[in-house]
Amino acid sequence: FASWDEVNVLAHGLLQLGHGLKEHVERTKGQLRELGGRLSAHNTSLGRLLRQAREAQERGERLRGSSARDLGALQSLMDAQNLRIEELLQKIKQQQYKLDKQNLQIKSLQSKVNLLIPLHHNKTQSPKWKINLKKNLNLTSQSQNGKLPEDCHQLFLAGQQNSGVFQVQPVGSQPFKVYCDMTTEGGWTVIQRRTDGSVDFDQLWDAYKNGFGDLRGDFWLGLEKIHHLVQEGKYNLLIELEDWEGNSQVVQFVFSLGGEGTAYTLNLLGPLSGELENAIGDFRQLPFSTRDRDHDLKADTNCAKHLSGGWWFSTCGHANLNGKYFRSIPRQRHERKQGIFWKTWKGRYYPLKSTIMKIQPAALEAEP
Repeated sequence: FASWDEVNVLAHGLLQLGHGLKEHVERTKGQLRELGGRLSAHNTSLGRLLRQAREAQERGERLRGSSARDLGALQSLMDAQNLRIEELLQKIKQQQYKLDKQNLQIKSLQSKVNLLIPLHHNKTQSPKWKINLKKNLNLTSQSQNGKLPEDCHQLFLAGQQNSGVFQVQPVGSQPFKVYCDMTTEGGWTVIQRRTDGSVDFDQLWDAYKNGFGDLRGDFWLGLEKIHHLVQEGKYNLLIELEDWEGNSQVVQFVFSLGGEGTAYTLNLLGPLSGELENAIGDFRQLPFSTRDRDHDLKADTNCAKHLSGGWWFSTCGHANLNGKYFRSIPRQRHERKQGIFWKTWKGRYYPLKSTIMKIQPAALEAEP
């Protein structure tokens, strides 16, 4: 057995170990209390930060909602302003459009004063042309001297009896080629032919001014050339029409043609002859229109764009011999209205098969 001294030493050691453990526990509890206090303070701070974050988030949401409403209102206001500006611009454009047409009509009226001066002011004046031996000899002499005829009828008077392409030179013009249709009554200068749709007639102003196509096929001679041909006096315009059943009709009237300054205004100088009624409209003067030069008499519509091709349009619905060529009659009505038509024959929505337009000086009766 152990001695009493050894037991005392062991008990004393255990007692010291117990005191050390107690002190350690006390220190640990103090540290835990301090750590708990710090955690509590941290939780309090964290809660305050979370509340502040929620408040900031709510303020942001309110600001975003308010900004979105403000932006929406501002966008609506801008859209309304833009719409009003567009409406004003459209009204200005329409007013300018009407002013341009009124200016053109004024020019046409001004030109009419010169065009309608009576040609019989001198009763002793000889007729402009007459088929007789003396005229024939004069023209033959001019041809032999190298001077070109002014039109196909002068060529006919000089002895040419075969139809075909020839060179002419009207007064004040450079020479150019034309197709001459020679008949027993005289020579006709062809200014338009539509027979097979090989040429697109939906052209702009410059093309109609200068001419296009093939003189031996489908073509438009050109407004400037036509103007030079007819500027010396009154001319007959003969229009030949054909439908898809082989029927044909002719229309003829006396006319003159203004220059480009009047938009090549067509002036009707007499009643139409032939079996068909007038499809030009109740207008004695009609300027020429294309989709890029709108001179028609319908204020709110561009007839050339609404239909097709260039023409002396009045109010779009009477005639258009330069419309779209159809090789068969379309089923849809909106397509048919773009075709070649003469309203008083076959109606507004019947696209014709062929047309020929040709001109010849209007004969004046000689004084007895």
